[in-house]
Amino acid sequence: MHAQTATQLSTPVPDQQAGWMEGTSHAQHLVKLSHNEPLFYDGDEADFIYEVVEGLIISYNILPDGRRQVLGFSYPGDIVGLSHDGIHHHCSSAGGAAKVRSMPRGMLMRVARERPEIAAKLLVCATSQLSRVQDHFVLLGCKCAQEKVASFLLELAKRYTNEGDRSVTFELPVKRSDIADYLGTTIETVSRQLTKLRTAGVIDLPQTSVVHVRDMIALGQLAEVDDSTF
Repeated sequence: MHAQTATQLSTPVPDQQAGWMEGTSHAQHLVKLSHNEPLFYDGDEADFIYEVVEGLIISYNILPDGRRQVLGFSYPGDIVGLSHDGIHHHCSSAGGAAKVRSMPRGMLMRVARERPEIAAKLLVCATSQLSRVQDHFVLLGCKCAQEKVASFLLELAKRYTNEGDRSVTFELPVKRSDIADYLGTTIETVSRQLTKLRTAGVIDLPQTSVVHVRDMIALGQLAEVDDSTF
């Protein structure tokens, strides 16, 4: 992370679900990943379920023409590798140095049957992921370039703010190419929209990978999100 001199970066707000796998007291394994190192590939058997401990995991598909469509980003506390049929239907790799905690899929299912609180937390993780997928469909299919970039920044900003906060400064955890592949657009479009948001006074870009959101409400309006969510 960049030195915090002129710019004071915010740290993520703790996730209430973070670390829930750690409390199961069953066989687990901590996996360290380097930048771009794969966690699993499309078509692999889903023998393990992973909880992100540090860093970021990028989930994506490679299209027939070689393009990459990023499906989502998983942060500390998020679960990766859930599968309805025991097979992975996308690829996942580290977006920088990362750590994940793994547990055999069958064992986690047994734990969930034995401990209702674990089953409830697993259900929350699954439904949360489904909600994010639905939001991503809307973003890709219905929003213009400005709304897409504003929505992405707003989603990130909320991870660094508490209720009532109106501004926040954080480091972008992914490259502009990752953002473009997630939003279904180009790097040039992402850069152009960031510049427009800065010119409009909604954000500042004190460093290449640092974003200062000056006005969360204004950013939400550009993303077409109800102000009451702040």
